[in-house]
Amino acid sequence: MQSGTCVIKNARIVLPESVISNGFLEIVDGRIARISAGEYSTSNTELIFDAQKATLTPGFIDLHVHGGNGGTFNSIDPAEHNLARKFHLKNGTTSMLATTHTTEFSSLLAILKSLSTSSRSNENGSKVLGIHTEGPFISEYKPGAHVVAQLRAGSLLEIDKVISAADDFITMVTVAPEIPGGLDLIKYLKSKNIISAIGHTNATYAQAVAGIKAGARSTTHLFNAMSALSHRDPGAVGAILDSDEIFAELILDGIHIDEAIFRIALKSKGINRINLITDATYLAGFPDGDYGSLPDRAVTKTGGKIVVAGTDTLAGSALDMNMVYKNAAKFAQLSQPELSKITSLNAARILGKESDIGSIEVGKLADLVLLDTEFSACATMVEGQWKHVSAGWEEALSR
Repeated sequence: MQSGTCVIKNARIVLPESVISNGFLEIVDGRIARISAGEYSTSNTELIFDAQKATLTPGFIDLHVHGGNGGTFNSIDPAEHNLARKFHLKNGTTSMLATTHTTEFSSLLAILKSLSTSSRSNENGSKVLGIHTEGPFISEYKPGAHVVAQLRAGSLLEIDKVISAADDFITMVTVAPEIPGGLDLIKYLKSKNIISAIGHTNATYAQAVAGIKAGARSTTHLFNAMSALSHRDPGAVGAILDSDEIFAELILDGIHIDEAIFRIALKSKGINRINLITDATYLAGFPDGDYGSLPDRAVTKTGGKIVVAGTDTLAGSALDMNMVYKNAAKFAQLSQPELSKITSLNAARILGKESDIGSIEVGKLADLVLLDTEFSACATMVEGQWKHVSAGWEEALSR
């Protein structure tokens, strides 16, 4: 955290419900101390940064990200974890849940132990607020790119092993509520203050509703790897759209869901219950090609689309949160305060951390991203320190 005081002046500032067209932020000891419209005139502050009329918006928060730039969180190698965190930091993500995918159970435990250790330092890229385990407690009928043979029932003994391996750093677990022990698992996680996300599920409407009542708070990529909405069989999708109690997570690359589905979800759930994520794999930032190896992780990347080799099964994305933000602005008529809710504030609400992060308000941590007129990330600030500054912005943001 930055000690002392700094000011960011000449900025468009995106507040929770409005935008200051030209104003400044004063930051003290890593937190926002003052927000004001107009010119900054006091000269006794040591550090004054000139935003040059660019837009300050809350740093992006990604609750579902597997990797990037060649680094994966499904590795025991901390160097890979750091690669991914640095990649997403430069694209505006200030906080994330490092996300694992299903693998052989003993290997998963080893990965969680390493990931927990590497994630507790804020020196390497985006802050990691916890770990999200996507699998193995999911449905064999909606596995997506997960290997069916590696899936598990909802065992409390095994979830305790997961929690212990990560040294109590598990924050979210994807659960299919209909699997044996699924509802008990959701209830148990709630008692541990761990978020359950309904996903990779073939649940009926009633089974999904039961999962929500048991305490599930979020979803894992609504519409994808999930029992679909039908007029006589609403499925898990229908239960989630019908409930005011659960947040809807969406992958917004124009591939996982059509842009019209995004608008429909917005109308159904409302702006305060949509949370956009990347589901990025280690191939985010990489060129097209064939990667990985058989039998379980061979994939092909073509443009922004990643599939299990030789199939049409999607296997994560090549997104970063800056791309997600741009797509949201392109796909729907949203204000910048609304965009910041679905890329920042709602994620903070899911985590129960909205008093610290997720919006630009006095008292909150100065986790910020500076956007140009094309909505491209120019610089990323974490707790009052510029952690990444793009070429051309060094002079304005170095004094």
